[in-house]
Amino acid sequence: MGSQIVFSYGLTKSGSTLAYQLALVALERAGHPQPALRLEGVTISRKINAIEHIDGDAARRMQAAVAAHGHPMVFKTHTRPDPAVCRMVRGGALVHAVVRDPRDIALSMLDHGHRARANGKPAFSEIHNLDDAIRGIENQMETLAQWLALPGVRVLRYDRLAFDTPAAAAEILGHLGIDGDPQAIADEVLSTRFIQFNAGRRDRHLTEMSDTDSARIHARFAPFYEHVLPEGATPPPGLSLISPARAGAA
Repeated sequence: MGSQIVFSYGLTKSGSTLAYQLALVALERAGHPQPALRLEGVTISRKINAIEHIDGDAARRMQAAVAAHGHPMVFKTHTRPDPAVCRMVRGGALVHAVVRDPRDIALSMLDHGHRARANGKPAFSEIHNLDDAIRGIENQMETLAQWLALPGVRVLRYDRLAFDTPAAAAEILGHLGIDGDPQAIADEVLSTRFIQFNAGRRDRHLTEMSDTDSARIHARFAPFYEHVLPEGATPPPGLSLISPARAGAA
């Protein structure tokens, strides 16, 4: 792999931190340490290699830092791919994208919003109701579509990450092109790493959401349900993941 950069992107509330930690531990166990680089204008965390928007100069410093280490490093992000990031991916950087059923994302966002307001925290405090969550997911889907338009992006699905973590670790190892023990990687991540796991329940919408709201979200994101969420699905280039709003719809 050399000094390859790996981008770990995910929809919010979809197990993206878990996916990032699986990739990080897989690389560490393969002999590739993952220190926090703390690059001004690149990384946004003192503890992990997380990034937001980066320009061409920041991308060059990021590449130089990884090259100085001489092995692949993984970077976590929830941000849309800037032109500099797109160039890196087209030049050989790897990307995985974590996805989840938007109905379950919405429920998790509502939970987080309630906790945020109760605890005086800003993140997700604006999510008061399902309409708020849907608007947030629409923004997320636009970001996901931009990542999926790039070459070679590996889609990772929440259910496998959350409920068959060794299988997800094996999938990540295959994408990285390295050897490793998926069970050992999963055990280390689940027992010792911070993964921001909340309720962790499968198909929450089946018991926690009305049929009307469930159908509404499914219709709004129909292209995602058809072309991204199913195992083995391959989204066509340029696909919008949001259905056009019907005339007169809220």
